[in-house]
This record gives sequence, structure tokens and C-alpha cells, in this order.
Amino acid sequence: MSTEIAGASVRRIPRQDRSEQRFELILDTTAALIDEVGYGNLTTSLIAKRVGMSGPGIYRYFDGLQAIATALATRNLRRLLERATELTSDTSLEWEAAMHGLVGVYCDMFRTEPGFRWLRLGDAIDRHLIDETETNRTVVARHMANHFVERYDVFPRVDLLEHVEVMVEIADSLVARAFVSNSQGDEFFIDETSRLLTRYLGEYLASTLDEAERLQALKA
Repeated sequence: MSTEIAGASVRRIPRQDRSEQRFELILDTTAALIDEVGYGNLTTSLIAKRVGMSGPGIYRYFDGLQAIATALATRNLRRLLERATELTSDTSLEWEAAMHGLVGVYCDMFRTEPGFRWLRLGDAIDRHLIDETETNRTVVARHMANHFVERYDVFPRVDLLEHVEVMVEIADSLVARAFVSNSQGDEFFIDETSRLLTRYLGEYLASTLDEAERLQALKA
């Protein structure tokens, strides 16, 4: 029986430790091979050979290369959201420090997560990895906006999501640029990302404070 995951079929959801380990090994191997040979040169046969299983055997778990890549990109996206949530849950961090920390989390994914530099937020594979109606970037923005409002007791704004989406676009573009020719990331672009995000959000929150307070009073 196959199971749909973000538009691609995973033939078998692992139920036993050994199957789960094989499932994860396929994803880990695919990620490493993306860094090694590039996604365009990947084949299911190459992945199977590196994993140590027969070519047909890999189809016990996945429908094909697209399904493997989709599962890997989805795993990456969920890991990013988990790490971001963990960081912003630190009650000792002011919001400005949290912005710097979130850029650091994204940079760490580039440094430590095989294949992430190419997959990033997964758009190259599927723009709707987690949600069928919202893009991956909107999912990230909504997750962060909701968590930010709750964590820092910020009055909700009707257009907060759109502004956080702008921040996601800025961060993704500039951090990717930071890693074009530097495996650890060009500090200039990383620092500029943090500065721009902090300033952009700060200016937006300040300029909309009166309206946010008015809306909050109406709800009270």
C-alpha cells in the first residue's frame, strides 16, 4: 500500500525499527549524494547501490526518485521548524536576539544538513510539502508569526503574516548567497541578513502599534 506525502508516494511507512532505519538511511544517503554528485545526476539505482540494497528493493519504500526527494525535503523543513521553535522558546532571549538566532539556525542547516544547500525550503521539489494550500515559505512564515505573537505577547496585526513572508524571502536569498562560495557562510551576508530582518520587523511593529492596540481594545 502506498501513502501520499506531499504529492509523491511513499510505498511503505516504516513500522519496525529495522524498516525505519532503512527508510532514514535512504534519505540520509540521498542527501549525501546530492552534495556529492548533484540532484540532476541522482538515480534510484545509485541511491540503492550506496545504501547496499538492490535497485528494485528501494521501491518497497518509495515510488521513485521524486518521492525520495519529497520525503527528504519534508524532513528538512520539519527539522528547520523544530529548531526554530526550540530557539525562540528560550525565555531569556529578547526578540532582537531571537532574530539573530533564527538566522543562525538557518545557517546551521546549510552547514550541517547534507543536501540542504540545494533543497533549502523544498521549492525545487514541491512548493507544498506540508500544506496543500500554503506554500512552504508561507508555512514557515505562519509558524514563526504565530510563535512570535505567543512568545513575545505581541498584539496580532492583520498583515503580520505578509511581513514575515517578506522576512523569509530576505533570509532565504541572502543566506543562500552567503554559502555560494564559502562552505561556512560569508559573515558579511549573514550579518546583513540579521541586521535587515531586525530593522524591518522593528520598524513594522512600531509603525503599526497604535492600530494593533486599537484592534486589541475592540476585542476586549
